[in-house]
Amino acid sequence: MKSLAKLSAVILPLALLTACANTAEMEALKGSVESAQSTADSALVAARNAQSTADTAQRTASDAELAATNAQKAAEDAQAQVDACCAKIDRMFEKAMSK
Repeated sequence: MKSLAKLSAVILPLALLTACANTAEMEALKGSVESAQSTADSALVAARNAQSTADTAQRTASDAELAATNAQKAAEDAQAQVDACCAKIDRMFEKAMSK
């Protein structure tokens, strides 16, 4: 019985120390997990902001492409009118010179 009491006196503090160490490790691990979650949340917010910026840039690029296409069409129409006018002037000049 005495040896069992002595053994209990040694084992009990060791068990308590182990439990405290595990609790401390768990608290440290919990802190690390919370820190990692906070970092992940911040990264998610940054990614969403970046996606929003990319979407805005895409819309702006699409609008610019449409404007450039419209400007190209207007320039081609103007060039066609200039070509027609020049052809008419050439015909009138040739007619005047042939008389």
